[in-house]
Amino acid sequence: MANFRETATRQPIKVSRKTLWGIVVAAIAIFVLLFIPKIAEDANKSKNYVCQMPISGKYHVWTDGGLQWQLFGNLSVYNKTSQVEFSELRKDENGYVAEGKNPAAALTFNDKGRGMIVGSFRVVLPNDSQNMEKIQRDFGSEEALINNLVRPTLYKVVTACGPLMSSLESVSETRTDLISYITDQLNNGVYKTRSIKEEVINELTGDKETRVRAEIISDPNSVGGYARQEVSPFSMYGITSGLVSIIDIKYDRATQDQIDAQKSANLAVITAKTKSLEAIQRTVQITEEGKAAAEKAKWEQEKIKAVEVTKAEQEREVSKLAAEKAEFDKKRIVAEGQAEAEANRLKVAAGLTPQEAAEWKYKTQVGVAEALSKSNVRWVPEVMMGSSNGNGAAMDAVGLNMLLGITEKIADKK
Repeated sequence: MANFRETATRQPIKVSRKTLWGIVVAAIAIFVLLFIPKIAEDANKSKNYVCQMPISGKYHVWTDGGLQWQLFGNLSVYNKTSQVEFSELRKDENGYVAEGKNPAAALTFNDKGRGMIVGSFRVVLPNDSQNMEKIQRDFGSEEALINNLVRPTLYKVVTACGPLMSSLESVSETRTDLISYITDQLNNGVYKTRSIKEEVINELTGDKETRVRAEIISDPNSVGGYARQEVSPFSMYGITSGLVSIIDIKYDRATQDQIDAQKSANLAVITAKTKSLEAIQRTVQITEEGKAAAEKAKWEQEKIKAVEVTKAEQEREVSKLAAEKAEFDKKRIVAEGQAEAEANRLKVAAGLTPQEAAEWKYKTQVGVAEALSKSNVRWVPEVMMGSSNGNGAAMDAVGLNMLLGITEKIADKK
């Protein structure tokens, strides 16, 4: 039994050539699978790559994309552009506190009010090898770059913007200026300022108070025309920023109370002005309405006057026409009378026919008789002496004869 074991132990293991080649291929495959990502990299054009080569330690920067030879180098990847947010905060009994991975940016205004800016901005990395190598040496990764350079620079710039305005101004007219200040200082450096003390009237109390305001020092030889306290860290690495967006500004409780009170006061002033303007407008309206009513009454009277004048003119024209007609009728009658008289005269002068003379004598006697009958003069005696046994016929005959005699005499005179 012992001899058998010794013989078996000494016998060599036989491996076929096929098996050996299989082991080699498997080993190579494992090697390739494990280390092929270290051999080459298919670079994305939206990213910058910094590859530190083994042994030599030299950097190779890829910014154009495509297949790149890594050759087992240590690779760091950076986004060419990234959106940096500063929006996380927590509310407590005193207002708001910045916290979290992307904390809001705090600032103190020149009226001692405090606020938290909530927003974001865009960071653009350089495309040249020199700046990317410098970034890689100093920070080693994109995360470290954002946390150790980009965010601290932002918070420093926002803090420097606080003294340039009051908390009340940040609510209204100068909020857009705040965006401009932040963008300019991120790219070109923090402003150099001087403090100016000024007497102002407190909008709420109406009392005078001294307020210290920061004023930017102008320098035509500096970037943007302003003096700078220091060069921007962004410019040292070829980094630029833009698209600063302020979503909101959260204030601590005391500052918010002051802002709310000022808003209420401003609203009251606006309301008072509005009511005053409304009263003025109402007065103007009433005045204009009165003028309109007066003009309307005036024109109504003018209308009545025009109607009466027209009526009077019509009546005058009618009277004028009637007078002209009467005058015309008068002239016509006179003319007709003159014509008839002239005709009679001519007839008389020419000599009337026996028939015309008899007709003329008859008409004349009838006319005279009518006139005598209407006269109060007694042309015929009422009592005549004579026989009493006769009847009234004789008396009538005598009276008629006397009357005819009178009429003939009168007619003959005519």
